[in-house]
Amino acid sequence: MQRQFVCSAFLLALLCLGSVWGQDTAPTGDFLVKLERTGCVGACPGYVVTIDGVGRVRYEGKYYVVAEGEREKTVSAQVVKKLMMRLKAENFFDWPEERNVCVDYPEVRISVTIGARLHEVLEGCNRPGRVLSLAKEIDTITGTREWVQKSNSK
Repeated sequence: MQRQFVCSAFLLALLCLGSVWGQDTAPTGDFLVKLERTGCVGACPGYVVTIDGVGRVRYEGKYYVVAEGEREKTVSAQVVKKLMMRLKAENFFDWPEERNVCVDYPEVRISVTIGARLHEVLEGCNRPGRVLSLAKEIDTITGTREWVQKSNSK
């Protein structure tokens, strides 16, 4: 009886671990990535962009951006899957949750939710590294450039 309980508990634990990332890391509605960039003492853009598991992108421009207010678009499930695979490969949920910020530097905050699990990271001193690299990829995937930067092609 005790052996059956231990085996059942083990199988349940494996099932739960598998469900955090999914067997094939397939995009679902239980996945959400949020990138928030806050300003500095200057003209640093402030905005929030989210992308969910089905590819829905929501942007809210706050200040020093071309597009203030809310915008929406959709990206492919394949793009979302690629992002999920990067997060899994880089063990995002094991990244340290630093809280240090520096004066006059923009803050970059990334939070990822998968099911009931949430993890947030912060880069507040503009140090090169994986947080800023991931933020750049999220910006690229979601196409925030059209809403944030002015075009130089005039």
